[in-house]
Amino acid sequence: MAAQGRPGGAEQPPTPHTPADRPSDPTGPGRPVAPPTLRESVVRLLSCPDADTLLATAIDVALAGIAPDAGAVFIADEDGWLRLAGHQGMASDLIERFPVVAPDSTLPLATAVREQRPVYGTAEELMVRYPDLSDMLNVAMDYVVLPLMVDDRCLGGLVVRFARTTMLSAEDEQLLTMVADVFAHRLEHLLVLELSGPPAGVPGGGTSATGKLSRRTRLELAMSSGNIGAFEWEIRTGTLIWDERTIRLFGIESDDFDSRLSSFANAVHPDDRAAVEQAIEESLESGEYHVVCRALWPDGSSHWLEAKGSVVRSADGEPETMIGVVWDITEQREREDRREARREFVLSVTSAFAAALTTQDVLDAMTGTVLPELGARAIAIHIEHDGRLLLAGAAGYPDDTMERLRLIGTEGDGPMAAALRAGHPLFFSTRKAYLQRFSAHRFRPSPGHHAFVFMPLTSADGTVGTCLISYAEPRDFGSDDEIIIAAVGGILAQSLARARLSDLFRHRMTELQELMMPRTLDRLSGFEIAARYLPAAEGMQVGGDWFDMMPRDDGGASFVIGDVQGHSAQAAGVMGQLRTALRAHASDGFRAEHLMARGNQTLWGLDTERFATCCIVDVAPPGHLQIVRAGHPSPLQCEPDGTVRELAVPGGLPLGYAPDDRYPVFHGLLEPGATLLLYTDGLVDRPDRPYDQAVAAVSAAFGQWTVAARDRRPGAPSDLEELAHLLVSDAFTHPGYDDVAVLLIRRKPLV
Repeated sequence: MAAQGRPGGAEQPPTPHTPADRPSDPTGPGRPVAPPTLRESVVRLLSCPDADTLLATAIDVALAGIAPDAGAVFIADEDGWLRLAGHQGMASDLIERFPVVAPDSTLPLATAVREQRPVYGTAEELMVRYPDLSDMLNVAMDYVVLPLMVDDRCLGGLVVRFARTTMLSAEDEQLLTMVADVFAHRLEHLLVLELSGPPAGVPGGGTSATGKLSRRTRLELAMSSGNIGAFEWEIRTGTLIWDERTIRLFGIESDDFDSRLSSFANAVHPDDRAAVEQAIEESLESGEYHVVCRALWPDGSSHWLEAKGSVVRSADGEPETMIGVVWDITEQREREDRREARREFVLSVTSAFAAALTTQDVLDAMTGTVLPELGARAIAIHIEHDGRLLLAGAAGYPDDTMERLRLIGTEGDGPMAAALRAGHPLFFSTRKAYLQRFSAHRFRPSPGHHAFVFMPLTSADGTVGTCLISYAEPRDFGSDDEIIIAAVGGILAQSLARARLSDLFRHRMTELQELMMPRTLDRLSGFEIAARYLPAAEGMQVGGDWFDMMPRDDGGASFVIGDVQGHSAQAAGVMGQLRTALRAHASDGFRAEHLMARGNQTLWGLDTERFATCCIVDVAPPGHLQIVRAGHPSPLQCEPDGTVRELAVPGGLPLGYAPDDRYPVFHGLLEPGATLLLYTDGLVDRPDRPYDQAVAAVSAAFGQWTVAARDRRPGAPSDLEELAHLLVSDAFTHPGYDDVAVLLIRRKPLV
């Protein structure tokens, strides 16, 4: 239960306000203004001409009298429920939480109305009883609720909230009681007088037999507190009848409203007039009027309004009058716009991160998509590793700050660690606010950065890391910012966690594949040999490309290049088995066509449902070639003069398709200074270029390099490794699109 008596216990004497507690007179710095006298307050309340003004004045008088920070008025309905009629200074989330209060609620408001007595209390008491209010209440605040009494009837309650340091004096309590009493009597008198004519207590007036406000009175009060205007349109004469609230909603001064339909049209935003005219035309047929439009005020501002009405017809069925209501939905539309903007932003972030398969991809998505959308200047992401925060990437920081960012993750008293301990983002609207908490020189932010957000990144598996977002200007972070930051933090944490697993898996698979590839190639007298393998960057899996060289006793060698179908651990495993089998068969003396046939039977026997393309070249001194091909790209041969041609090697089916397939042999010759290029399809299979154009581009580079190598001084090394590196570079391959393997065989020129 709330404390019955003044805050702090009834035994403590009230402490009057000091002059510092009172508002200051703007005409004289520091000069206190005397609180309004009871007479002045009563006169203000009794002078209110309508319910709207009375609600605002009652709260204003209470606030001005005891210098609290907020107030609200609730009115009792016929069923006893207490409905919010007006408020000032209250947080929007608290108001949205309690638009109505049940008569049997344990809230102090219901207690005060039910027991018809003032109720005092503290914010802590409410937090204990209602834990979900903790984020909405200020622990340094107290409150008082006074019943709105008319004789022995209670019309509702007046809630006043004030600072903990402000103890209520006897004068304060007298003022509050007076405000509640005068408010209640004036409210009843105004509504009864406005709606019924006779004064309170006269039959036919504004109160029911039970002493409660009548339905008609409560309807007017509800429209007043909800700022709902009423209108009437005499269709035959074109005359408009608007109440004061409708006139205000359209931004028109009362003296300027002339009841003309054209004045209404002029008050509607030009872009919405056609929709309003259409709604009017349809209502004359259907009998129901509904439109959403913008009112264009004289100051140029636009305000969204929604109106509904019904058409009353004459005895002959013709439209005679339209009666309806109108209310402001600007705040609702702005909330919807902000919600839609948040939704679009989250979708764009989710889409950007969905394609991010590596940690670097995630960092690129943050800097390329999220940073501009947030209007931020810089970003830094740290990833947790063995209990430490390691800088994974940053953008927008000078070099000296980058060095501090690398070290800041190791500081247990730094902002990154503080965000992780807090378990929620830390917002600093100004540079000063940040430095007040983290004043150490090592935590100083970059010049030109004036607002900061430190996000802890956590997933279901634990801590992922942290993210720092910096802004160029001070920034007031609102609820929309907090929602967006929370969404970004969640998506970023999940994406980083997924990317880390992908990076780890890919690293292990790449290591496995590298173990299956030859570390070095044997030397072959009279020839230069070079090879390169580049795994695909996209996807978590590795591919099945491979190359190999197997020297023979006759001084020649068999060269193999191939590609197992797919990008997976299974593809890499099949590649390893096939490579091992071909080496074993080569050691048994099988060459070219027979070696390929043995490889085909091996893959067929593995029963993996995978196939492989392959090309085998037998080289015999001084430069004789025997080439067989199983569904693989044909080799390119470049002559010493730079001429490049694709060898017309007849091909068989890929390995693993049919157990008895045959592979015809192509016989060729490699002249001194000529080079043979074997490659997998990743070199020429690009999504942005047809196959023929890709082969032509490779051939051109191949020929240019050969001519340059020929023109070097005699005896100088040709650096075939340089050509291999060039071929697998971004200039020819589509980065990350597919695995690429190249194998180069060059016959040394005659000196």
